[in-house]
Amino acid sequence: MKIFVIAGRLIRQIAGDKRTLVVMLIAPMLIMTLLYYLLGNGVTMAKIDVVGSDYEASDAMLELADVTLVSTETEAINRLKSGESDGYIVEDRYVAEGTDPSITALARRAFMQYAQERNLAALPPQMAAQAEKLAAMPEIELYYGSGDYEQFDFLAPSMMGFIIFFLVFLLAGIAFLRERISGTLDRILVSSLRRSQLVAGYFLGFGVFAALQTVVIQSFLVYVLKVHTQTDFPLVLLINLTIAGTSLAMGTLFSAFARNEFQLFQFIPIVIIPQMMFCGLFNLRETPLFLQLLAKVFPLSYGADALRKVMLQGAGFSDVWQDLAIMLGFTLLFFALNIQVLRKYRKL
Repeated sequence: MKIFVIAGRLIRQIAGDKRTLVVMLIAPMLIMTLLYYLLGNGVTMAKIDVVGSDYEASDAMLELADVTLVSTETEAINRLKSGESDGYIVEDRYVAEGTDPSITALARRAFMQYAQERNLAALPPQMAAQAEKLAAMPEIELYYGSGDYEQFDFLAPSMMGFIIFFLVFLLAGIAFLRERISGTLDRILVSSLRRSQLVAGYFLGFGVFAALQTVVIQSFLVYVLKVHTQTDFPLVLLINLTIAGTSLAMGTLFSAFARNEFQLFQFIPIVIIPQMMFCGLFNLRETPLFLQLLAKVFPLSYGADALRKVMLQGAGFSDVWQDLAIMLGFTLLFFALNIQVLRKYRKL
C-alpha cells in the first residue's frame, strides 16, 4: 500500500508540472520530426558550374549534378566562395570546393561523367563503345583544404562551437540557479545595485570560467586532436568567446524560469538540441525551406558558420564580422531580457 502512495504522489507531482509534461510528450515528437527531415534529406547532388556557353548537360550528368553555365572563371570562383556551387569546370581544369569530403566525392562523380562525355565526343564513332574504358579520372584541384581532409575535419568547427555552447549554458544556468536557491541573489537584491549592474556582474564572473573552458576545448581540438585549421588561433578564439558569451547570457536567462536543476535540464531538448541540429552538423541545402529559415533563429548557426569559414576556408575577420555582429545582437537581447526577468524577484 505504501508503494502505491509513493507512486501516486509522484504521478500527481509530475502531472501538475506542465513543463515536465511538455518535455516528456511534445519535445520528443519535435526532435524526431526535425531528425526525420534532416536525415531524410541528405545531399544527393553536387552543384557544378561549367564555364562556357556551349555545353548541354546529358541526362546522366543531370542525375549527378545541378549544372549551371557561367561566363567566366571569376564568376565561378565567386559562386564557389559564396556556397552556391561545389566546384567548377573550365577547359581541362576540374576544381572542387574541398572542405567537405562527402560533397567532394559527389563532385568527383560529376567530373568523371563530364570527362567521359567529353572523351566520347572526341572519339571516332567506331571507338564510342570503348569510351568508358578509355576515360580516366580527371585530376581535381581543391580550392580549399587538401586531399588529407577527413569528415571529422569538416565537422570539427561545428562540433567545437556546439560543445562550447552546451557546456557554457550548463555552467551559467546551474551557477545562477544556485545563487537563487541559496538566497544569495535575494540578499544582493536588497542592496542599492541596479538590475543591469547585477546582471553585468554575474555575466563577468561566469564569463571568466566560460572563457577558460573555451580556451581548453579549442586547444585540445587544435593541438591534441590535430584538427586542420586554415587560420590563426586568436581569430578562432574570438569566435568561440562570442559563442560562449551568447550561451552564457542564454543560460542565465533560462535558469530564471527553473526552480531546480531538474527543471533547468528540461530546457535542453527545447533549447540545446535544436542548436546542434542547425549548427552545420547536418547539411540543410536539400531540406524543406522552412527548416532553412528556422536555422536562422538559432544563434549557434551563425557562430558555427563563422568557425567553418575561418577554419576550413582561411577566412579573415572581414569575412565573418557579420556573423559575429549577429551573435553579439543575440547576447545583448538575452542580457536585456535577463534584466527584465529580475523584476519578478524585486523591483529596484
